[in-house]
Amino acid sequence: MRLASLALLWLAVSAVSNALAQERPVGLREAVPTWHALTGARIVVRPGQVIERGTLILREGRVVAVGAQLPVPPGAREWKLDGATVLPGFIDLASPLGVPASLREPQAAPADPFAEPGPRSNPPPAGAPLTGRSLAARNPMLRAEQQVAAQLEWRADTQAAAAQARRLGFGAVLASPGHGVLRGQGALLALRDESDLKAMVLSATPSQHLGWDTLGAGQMPMSLMGAIALTRQALLDARWQAKQAAAAPNVTPNATLDALAPLLAGRQLAVAQARDEQDLARWTALQREAQLPRLLLQGNGFEYRQLGTLREAGLPLLLPLNFPEAPGLSGDALRQLPLHQLQHWEAAPSNPAWVQQAGLRFAFTATGVAPTQFWPRVRQVIRRGLTPETALAALTTEPAALLGEAQRLGTLEPGRLALLSVHSADPFTQEQAEPLLSMVGDQVHEHAAWLQPDPRGRWRLADGRELRVQGARERAQAKLGDAACQFQQQDALWQLDCGDSLRVSATQQGGQLTGSLALADGSQRPWTAQRLAEAAREARPDAKPEPRPELPQGRYPFGAYALATPPAQAVLLQGATLWTQGPQGRLESADLLLQGGRIAAVGQALPVPEGVERIDARGLHVTPGLIDAHSHIAISRGINEASDVITAEVRVADVLDATDINLYRQLAGGVTASNLLHGSANLMGGQSAVIKLRWGRPAAELLFREAPPSIKFALGENPKQANFGNGTRYPQTRLGIEQLLIDQFQQAADYAAQKDKRRDLRLEALAELLSGQRQIHIHSYRADEMRLFVRLAREWKLKVAAFQHGLEGYKLAADLASIGAGLSTFSDWWGFKAEAEDAVVGNAAMSTRAGVITSLNSDDAELARRLNTEAAKTVRVGGLSETEALDLVTLNPARQLGVAQWVGSLERGKQADVVLWSGPPLSARSRVLATWVDGRKLFDREQDQQLRERDALERERLLAAVRGSAGTPRQELPANASPALQLLLEQALALRHAQHAAHGDYHDGQATHECTQ
Repeated sequence: MRLASLALLWLAVSAVSNALAQERPVGLREAVPTWHALTGARIVVRPGQVIERGTLILREGRVVAVGAQLPVPPGAREWKLDGATVLPGFIDLASPLGVPASLREPQAAPADPFAEPGPRSNPPPAGAPLTGRSLAARNPMLRAEQQVAAQLEWRADTQAAAAQARRLGFGAVLASPGHGVLRGQGALLALRDESDLKAMVLSATPSQHLGWDTLGAGQMPMSLMGAIALTRQALLDARWQAKQAAAAPNVTPNATLDALAPLLAGRQLAVAQARDEQDLARWTALQREAQLPRLLLQGNGFEYRQLGTLREAGLPLLLPLNFPEAPGLSGDALRQLPLHQLQHWEAAPSNPAWVQQAGLRFAFTATGVAPTQFWPRVRQVIRRGLTPETALAALTTEPAALLGEAQRLGTLEPGRLALLSVHSADPFTQEQAEPLLSMVGDQVHEHAAWLQPDPRGRWRLADGRELRVQGARERAQAKLGDAACQFQQQDALWQLDCGDSLRVSATQQGGQLTGSLALADGSQRPWTAQRLAEAAREARPDAKPEPRPELPQGRYPFGAYALATPPAQAVLLQGATLWTQGPQGRLESADLLLQGGRIAAVGQALPVPEGVERIDARGLHVTPGLIDAHSHIAISRGINEASDVITAEVRVADVLDATDINLYRQLAGGVTASNLLHGSANLMGGQSAVIKLRWGRPAAELLFREAPPSIKFALGENPKQANFGNGTRYPQTRLGIEQLLIDQFQQAADYAAQKDKRRDLRLEALAELLSGQRQIHIHSYRADEMRLFVRLAREWKLKVAAFQHGLEGYKLAADLASIGAGLSTFSDWWGFKAEAEDAVVGNAAMSTRAGVITSLNSDDAELARRLNTEAAKTVRVGGLSETEALDLVTLNPARQLGVAQWVGSLERGKQADVVLWSGPPLSARSRVLATWVDGRKLFDREQDQQLRERDALERERLLAAVRGSAGTPRQELPANASPALQLLLEQALALRHAQHAAHGDYHDGQATHECTQ
């Protein structure tokens, strides 16, 4: 009766089309058994469903039945697996296997210990060029039409890697393009040995892969913000293309855009790679904007640092297992490691458990993990708190469900494809577990541990003596009585040397040894031994928990000076000198009340509300927070999208870097807000972002939401590039700059007049200039080019917030004032390039006297910490009053940025951005004692000392853990070097790490002064 039921079930299963079917063979048919019965095994049908001593029946590449007491069907090959564990085949959703060279991720160059630290570079990948591009997008990073399945590369090294993956337990992989912006379509492959590659393909186009890689040599994108803008525009274009194709049959074909239709309709999984922790938040923002129905975030191991954002987005994650090794450094080089790097070394293995606690779905990828480290990493995450069932799900049912393949893959339920692995024990909990078999469809792969009999146990020799073989299978040790023997095994062949009494070469068949014994005279005689008992199988122990570091609650970013943002405080500063920079002027012995993030009262002898913290500020000075009107801090992976002369579509807000230590350092200099500008390599550069220096908050919370939108333009040598660059980019003259400006304004006007139009992010931003919705900050030096733009601003009715730098602004201050334009300049910089030859130190003062709203800026992360003394120079040189001088870095930049209604002065109702100074703010001897942003104290000199002490203790604890960690440090210094060279190289490594630390615990080390170079 049971056999009849199995026959009916087989008929039902065979009615399903076989995904692994091959074409009709040529010549004789191979009679390979396709009916298998795996008996006596511990069968994990799916996570949480286990059959002890079960039977699994497979036929023609599919599961027919699984159960506890199933009979073996007649004709089926029986695999006796007593004590072994059978698992569903794993699925890796980020595999390079089979991906052609033109679509693979390029290999990074080896690290140079003497190299300057800098941003990650992505050279174009080696190998064949992209194919089939005649109908594709012009930009080489937009390659959505490329299909891995149509151009699989399966070389000998690929075959070897696939065999290694099978030994780990993988039965299928998503072959994933690894380079580009719209990288192309992945292929779901079964890890079979095939000469006909079609037979490996389970699904030809299940996924579209996205990333934010960059190019060089003047091709977009050259920066992260350019890559994001390119992604946004391409997705908009794809929706427009689909709409037009549905309405009109004669639409110009575009294979790249057409290939995105399944993605936008939810028929394809989008797999987006996050290069760093903040890319995770950037992808969630893009997913909301582009309304991508199915997005899988390919993570980087730092997800624990963005759990709040990820929990809110609710997107599934693909988590890596390539945790960092203990730093292979010593001496000064080890001591110079940034704190955040040490913290990540300790925290990374806990990442999956924290992600699970946050309620997020996730799968694992083995990409980037050495095969010998895969199972140790899996067991480590289990010791850190992940259950074995959850770990198994992350390798089976979760990736299958994400691909929409849950009815074919991920479990060993009837009807599923026969993708499975057999291990000698449970590899999730037992280190001694070895791979025995893998089954991929109708193929069976026997591994070394299956082909090579287990020698371990007690053996009775013909002369009555007993031989014991014990220990780990791959390092088994033999003893004859109490004497140790030399033992080697190759497949079933033994070589045993126990001294003069026993030298044997024998073959093992099950529990029988047959061979020859070497005698003292050199002759040999037959020899046999019988196994008395196999080595006792160890019970499966529970994984021993491993101490998990505490996840800092509310503190961000990780590393030095991490801060848990305090709530807005109710504070009364009493008896201070208040530099209000407003109608009240300077008030002596006055009070300032901060409540609810606002300035509640300004005056003398203010009443003390209940519950307010009182600060005795007698002898101290209080000013509004300083505002830097030209900054490039907190921008990730490039401030210039220098690929084109017009890049108005890129946005600084997309690439804010909340981990840049300069945010904290500038709070220590009294800066509370900054205008983050695109660089000046373009005539019309990217859209600016005004931020508050809200250290301790994620990037999205840095934005000064009330600030009106603006954009960065540039005149002169930087955009025309006549004296550098390749000499081919238009324009090469200032005359060309004028004509290109006019042309772009006219294009924007034409675009704005259209009714039903394709969204063009570049022209959209420029059209906002013509409507007055967006204002301009324009890099300029010479009076003639500034006068040119004044004329264009009048003609096109443009809002010019400020001429940036404007070192010759004093020559046409009246013209600037006539169009309401401001001037944001340097205090005393001159002569650093030809355009700066006519600069004068009185520029700011003369422009102020002429009625121009003037500010002083830094254009430099270091100088921004001393904006107060930059302003003080105008008192000495320009004759401004102290109040006028302080206006240059408080109220005036607020007016230029359109935020004077909220900040820039100490007035009732304004946002509580306040600085407490030890003395007069224009004095070089004065220091910032405390800085409030929105009523939150984000810098305090006493608190700073506490943070230093906390971080020093944390560093010493982690360094002790590194020194005490298991394993040998990596050899970064040549072993054969002389002592002098060893010392020199160690000092170079220390210097390299120190340079990273000097740029901040996270900041990527890019120059912050690119605008004027």
